[in-house]
Amino acid sequence: MTLLFALILMGSAHDALAASFDCNKAASGTEKLICSDAETSALDDKLQQAYKTALLATDAYGKKELAKEQRNWIKYTRGICLDVACLRQVYTDRIAMLARNEKNIEDGESHCIKPGAYLHGIHYCDVGAQVSRDPNDQIDSFNQSLEQQKQSGRIIGCHRLIVLSDGMHIGPGPGAQIFGGYCVLQNGTQRQNVAICNDDMIGDFQVQPVTQQDTSDKRLIDFTYSQCYGG
Repeated sequence: MTLLFALILMGSAHDALAASFDCNKAASGTEKLICSDAETSALDDKLQQAYKTALLATDAYGKKELAKEQRNWIKYTRGICLDVACLRQVYTDRIAMLARNEKNIEDGESHCIKPGAYLHGIHYCDVGAQVSRDPNDQIDSFNQSLEQQKQSGRIIGCHRLIVLSDGMHIGPGPGAQIFGGYCVLQNGTQRQNVAICNDDMIGDFQVQPVTQQDTSDKRLIDFTYSQCYGG
């Protein structure tokens, strides 16, 4: 009976650390971190439920976008955490976003940063800015720019992304678009917070170190417009 009771306790302890995946098969350092901490494991399970609920709430296009966004989050946001504190924070933030249960998966509010002409009662905009819902959406493009400019290191994750668009065009689709992000640049074993921007059509590109105090949306918009907007 004593042995049986001990086995039950061991099983209960294992269940307390149960994540949304099999911890016995945890392969990456991130997965092992998740499984080593009961609170983070519980957050992982909660996130899985929030993701399933969000998928049910959105339309067909939204399901595709949400799945891509979730893959990016796992690889580039959760995947670059080095400790439990980081994991808990990114899980909490992601769960809050998914809990919105939005029918349409869309980017944030757009802003006109360069007003244009006022014609026929309409005030047009020459350059608009919009915060992207998925901050990791342009990582491949940023890394291609780094390679083309023969700069060392790679972007391994971003926590903010904005897009500048010509005219009234805001968001994905046709039109000149310039992207800027607050990201993490890894060079060997060293990591550095940077502001980065590029324009794939023209080739404009810039990257510079930033501190945590320099990461406002206004600073990112100003940096992207001044360094990579060639219009």
